Amino acid sequence: MLLMLALIGLVSAQIFMRYVLWSPLIWSEELARMVFVYLTFIGAGLAFHRGENLRLGVLTDVLPEGARLWLRVAIYVVEIGFMGVVLAYSAPLLARLYPAHTPALEWSMVSFYAGVAVGGAVILAYAVAGLVRTLAALRRRGRA
Repeated sequence: MLLMLALIGLVSAQIFMRYVLWSPLIWSEELARMVFVYLTFIGAGLAFHRGENLRLGVLTDVLPEGARLWLRVAIYVVEIGFMGVVLAYSAPLLARLYPAHTPALEWSMVSFYAGVAVGGAVILAYAVAGLVRTLAALRRRGRA
């Protein structure tokens, strides 16, 4: 929510300064892009946590509960592996980008591209938590 408000404020300020005062802010577009990257990747993590990400329920809707839980385990394992790869490749990329700076803000490019790693870490944390919950549900189902 705060990132969305920041993005709206930055874009609004840029429009006002450019078209009303005829004196554009040099840094606002760059910062708005940076906020948008963080908003996108952290928002993807939250959508994943809430189960609001894009998925097709055609197969899962017809499976019995036990098979559905095992399919969910498999999906979580794949997601954890994929996010592990994203994070593993993000670290060297961020290290290479450290000396480079953004043109207007003169911040390290790490601050721009770290949004991918932050979002990946959020998704990874939610995937691990989901896997633990699903395995616990399978254990409870086995005892019932």
